[in-house]
Amino acid sequence: MNVAMAKADKVKRHIDWPKLTFLGLILLGFAFYTEIAMGMEWRTVAGRIGPGYFPRLLGFLAIAITVVAMVRELVRRPAADAPVDAAEAAEEAAEPDLGRHPVALLGFVFAAAAFVGLFGILGAALSGILFLGATLWSLDREHHLRAVIVAIAVPVLLYLAFESGLNVGLPQGILPIG
Repeated sequence: MNVAMAKADKVKRHIDWPKLTFLGLILLGFAFYTEIAMGMEWRTVAGRIGPGYFPRLLGFLAIAITVVAMVRELVRRPAADAPVDAAEAAEEAAEPDLGRHPVALLGFVFAAAAFVGLFGILGAALSGILFLGATLWSLDREHHLRAVIVAIAVPVLLYLAFESGLNVGLPQGILPIG
């Protein structure tokens, strides 16, 4: 018998049950979401994308990602057995601590709420420009020119892609785009 296999058999697997439980609850939520989306029409009478198309797509994608995360959690090696080299240690040290930036988090939540509130009034493109511009400007203080270019280009290109390519009606707002 191989020595490495004998050692691996003796090492007790550690399963992170709270994480697995959380992923299971998330999976259950996405399954209910997808079930509701399946009841919606995915195509309109006029041949346009219907209200159920994107929810179905997002539901199946979210289920797949959650299942992959659960499988990865189940098959990962125990921490005591896992070799730690310099690259893995640096990657682990670079992981974000989500509780360290409450002001940035609150600013982002406020900006997202403003985006949703202004979406119907100013339109998809202009509210997207304002949202992306505000968040990029505050989070990347060294590259303001890049923030302005991305903040204008991404929402306008997405608006045109949804309006022209996908034939999805988005709020035009006060700008005469399209």
